[in-house]
Amino acid sequence: MWAQETICVRCRNLARATAGACRTCGRNVARLWASRCTRCAKRFLPTGSCRDCLAWSVTLTDTGRCRACREFIGRNLTTGPCRCCQRHLNLNASRRCRLCAAARRNAHLEGDPYWDREPTLGTGIQLFIGELPGRRARQPSHPDHSESGDTSEPLRLFVVADIHQPEPRSSAARAGETAADLPAGLAAELNACAQARGWNPTTIAGVIQALAILTRAGSFELNDEALQTLHRRRVPISRVREFLTASGLALPAPTTDPVRQHLDIDGLPAQLRAELDAWVEVLEGRIGRSQPRSQTTVANYLTALRPALIRWAATHHTLREITTDEVEAQLGGLQGSRRTLTTVALRSLFAALKSRRMVFVDPARALSPGRFPHTPVLGLDDHTRAGLLAATPRPDHRLVVLLAGVHALTRADIIGLSLDDLDLDAGTLHIGDTTRPLDRLVTDTTTHWLTERRRRWPASANPHLLVSYKSAYGLGPISTGYFRNVFAQLPTTAAELRADRLLTEARTHNDPLRLVRLFGIHPDTAVGYCTDANLDHIHSPQPHREPDHNLTRRS
Repeated sequence: MWAQETICVRCRNLARATAGACRTCGRNVARLWASRCTRCAKRFLPTGSCRDCLAWSVTLTDTGRCRACREFIGRNLTTGPCRCCQRHLNLNASRRCRLCAAARRNAHLEGDPYWDREPTLGTGIQLFIGELPGRRARQPSHPDHSESGDTSEPLRLFVVADIHQPEPRSSAARAGETAADLPAGLAAELNACAQARGWNPTTIAGVIQALAILTRAGSFELNDEALQTLHRRRVPISRVREFLTASGLALPAPTTDPVRQHLDIDGLPAQLRAELDAWVEVLEGRIGRSQPRSQTTVANYLTALRPALIRWAATHHTLREITTDEVEAQLGGLQGSRRTLTTVALRSLFAALKSRRMVFVDPARALSPGRFPHTPVLGLDDHTRAGLLAATPRPDHRLVVLLAGVHALTRADIIGLSLDDLDLDAGTLHIGDTTRPLDRLVTDTTTHWLTERRRRWPASANPHLLVSYKSAYGLGPISTGYFRNVFAQLPTTAAELRADRLLTEARTHNDPLRLVRLFGIHPDTAVGYCTDANLDHIHSPQPHREPDHNLTRRS
């Protein structure tokens, strides 16, 4: 009896094999498969759908799995729910079963621009025939096979060798078939745009196909019906929209005014609506000397006042009739930020109407929105701070960590950085109105990232310093979701890392002017960080020190 750890699986199976005569061809062999030799067993394996990958295969065994799935299980012993189809099967290192891994790989080989998303998030998983590009079924060559008396053959649904496989066409060939349907000059304009932005041939082919579909439809408007058609064709819709916008073919999108949308309140009296219009004119800077507010701010004010306006419109025809008690009653059931925003909106409303002599008394003049309790900034411990770069293998992610942790840049600052802001020869980075020197670590990380970017997207025309696989072929910046991927495996966030850098600088120098000069923050913010640093220093336990008598005598 042998030890299991001293013998491989193949030798153990060979040692346990049963010798004898094949019941199909009659040959005496040293190893039988279900009373058949190896060649005959391959012909008599059951044909059907594999229980794991669902492919129609001719290599099924008694377990119901095809040969590829059996080899997949031999390489991947970890079991669990698949991250894509949620079936409990053997998983690879990416925690996908063989069906989902094969579907994703096939989509990538076919040039699908959305191959990197999970197959179940798209139109579904396209089933396939197992061993389709495989070998022709071997026929037994023993001369005694016809004389064995067993001339029956199993029913074969598919003959793999007889399936005609057309030669795969390149993306350029697919694009050439539909380029003739484009208007004159449009293909040349698309080619110039693609070269300027560094699109690959697959992206160009998808855009040409989309333009051909829109041309046959008679309009370049990307309405819901057109988007559904393009989604079914799996074309890069974002690149199509970019080209239509750059070439002037895109129809102007209907502008939705958020202010006018929130002003549409049913049941308001005419006088009350006129007073609201007058307030909005003041907020937008059309009347008076105040600075205009953004549309988002005005829309937020109207949203906060909407319940009060509907309630007052049921009993009043004008805001002149509103008293201080009614205003306080409206604020009585509100708490937190909602109460603060409503109070600020009410003070702005009645102050504007009072300045325009549309109300006699300001009922919200004595209201105070209050202030939220100040939450002190908590820095990171030395162990966590030292392990951030070691837990970040990607060069672009490391660059984000350094920009937030060394230069205290916000997410908006990092997103807005362009290649022109970087000067590696001088070792400087231009941020806003200031120019900051770069240390050796940030310079080396930036150089590593630029080398990786040039390798992955050599023809990308995106002017931003940081790009992703979605923004590399366009001109826009990365999305805010990019930062979720950067800090997904880290014990901190970009905001906490920036706050830790500012707090560390405040602890070291305790000079608000230095924070303003180095990081360009507001003076009030700099004073707040220095205050938090002093409080942290006061409340932290100080080690006991013996008095320095020499220093006492010198003083």
